[in-house]
Amino acid sequence: MQPSSIKKIYKWTRIVIFAVPVFTILTGMYLILFPIESFGYSSGQPENSKFEISKNDAKHEISFGVFPTLNHQYIDLSVNFEKIGTSCAEKPFEITIEKTYQAFLFPDGEPIGDKQSLREYLFRDNKSKYPNGSLLHLKPTDEVYLLSGGKKIIFPGPEIFRAFGYNFDNLAEVEKSALDQFPDADNRVFLWTRPHPDGTLFQAYPSHRIFIVADGKKHEVKDTGDLSELWHEYFTVPVNDATEGNQLTCSPDFEELGDGKIACRFDRQLMPSSLGGYYHFTVKYPDECRQTDVNIEKAGVRLVSGKSFATVKDSFRKIFASIVNRYFLKQ
Repeated sequence: MQPSSIKKIYKWTRIVIFAVPVFTILTGMYLILFPIESFGYSSGQPENSKFEISKNDAKHEISFGVFPTLNHQYIDLSVNFEKIGTSCAEKPFEITIEKTYQAFLFPDGEPIGDKQSLREYLFRDNKSKYPNGSLLHLKPTDEVYLLSGGKKIIFPGPEIFRAFGYNFDNLAEVEKSALDQFPDADNRVFLWTRPHPDGTLFQAYPSHRIFIVADGKKHEVKDTGDLSELWHEYFTVPVNDATEGNQLTCSPDFEELGDGKIACRFDRQLMPSSLGGYYHFTVKYPDECRQTDVNIEKAGVRLVSGKSFATVKDSFRKIFASIVNRYFLKQ
């Protein structure tokens, strides 16, 4: 081999050796500054899926949802069906998305119209002066807990606290002796995958109606005066009213449907609903489509950040908040 050839090989080897870590670092920085979040579902591996799918045959619709932990601009949805019968190709499918909270999608329960019934919900299995739904702040450790059914649930960090619609202005300061009267809940840590627990008060806008979550349902509180008497400094989690006007709609391409696949992209900035952090998808299929012909094999939700200075600023804010929470507030 000629010396000149050896020099060229050596030169290109050095370039590759230096380029690989540089490329890795740049890719890592890009994903940190412009994060992408993915959620997947597989009928063959439901235990490894990031969300659950429910099917309402009476309404001819399939629904599911995700709760992203990061800010983003675009929501990409893809669905692969096990099979699509010919009866499903006569009319287009329709996919809607709305921004809300999982617990606010619970069915309506009996409205609460009297003070005694409301008291029973607020203080169910709870003999303390703090109603269920209260936010308790243990100042020495800076830990924050939510009361539900007379038991306490801890928030793992400020990000999930804010994402679920809570406000630090609503904290009730408590001593450790007062906190110790509440046992840990079965699900002792507040997680992204779970809905708001029993005792949560929602206020819907623009109707201003107030609901309390209990037993897998949401019950409208008819008299806010009773609520003020029972809980002088009550607070609510703001959410949009459940109306079609708060939804974005997408109609997938017929040709893609013929292959058993549909896909849609939604722009978060175009969504009418601004309150809530849970993205609820509904796939509506034609009435002519037989129920046995609509079964989802795989589905994926991909949330992509917009390329903007605001995204970069928000990424740095989250990095700083995580560092402070991990290394300073937990000490």
